Amino acid sequence: RTQVPLMPETEKTHKTAALKAPRGASEAPIEDEPTEPGFDPEEYERLLDMYDVSFRNFAEGEVVRGMVLRVSESEVIVDVGYKSEGVIALEEFRDETGQIVVKAGDSVDVLIEKTEDREGYVVLSKEKAEKMKVWDDVERAYQERRVVVGRVIERVKGGLAVDIGVRAFLPGSQVDVRPVRNLDALKGQELRMRVIKVNKKRGNIVLSRK
Repeated sequence: RTQVPLMPETEKTHKTAALKAPRGASEAPIEDEPTEPGFDPEEYERLLDMYDVSFRNFAEGEVVRGMVLRVSESEVIVDVGYKSEGVIALEEFRDETGQIVVKAGDSVDVLIEKTEDREGYVVLSKEKAEKMKVWDDVERAYQERRVVVGRVIERVKGGLAVDIGVRAFLPGSQVDVRPVRNLDALKGQELRMRVIKVNKKRGNIVLSRK
């Protein structure tokens, strides 16, 4: 039969005392960990608050102004004041002839698509920022009943597709005070119109020349 070794008297005494100790009895106070000389907790908190504020206002879908840092063969790196740099596809900076129209030091309005990708960059878009600005202008024109100028792109079912910075619809019944039989003849022409309906969520803009 195996004998169980007896607990040493001193250890047994300590364990028994611990068991008999009343609940809630305080243990020996633990000294605070030493801090570095000159450490100021209040100053540290203030700096953290400043850091948070500097990055807090950035949100996906927001249009901000940035500065081009460098241009590579496929990307444009932009500083928007965020904790990391932003990146835009170079194709967004080509004009109608295919020429690159951006250089280091340029200021650009960009839309924040993602605050961080897999490589830690902010994903930006120049084209979407331009469209957002156009939508804002269209909404103001609608509210102020202001005239907008657009170019007829093509004939579509029920009327014309018009470019006013974004694609808009000019119904055939709103082309003129009199019925226009040959809508194709207006292709390529610039027209002065008013915005009579706008729905940003659905991407719908309806125009009228009347």
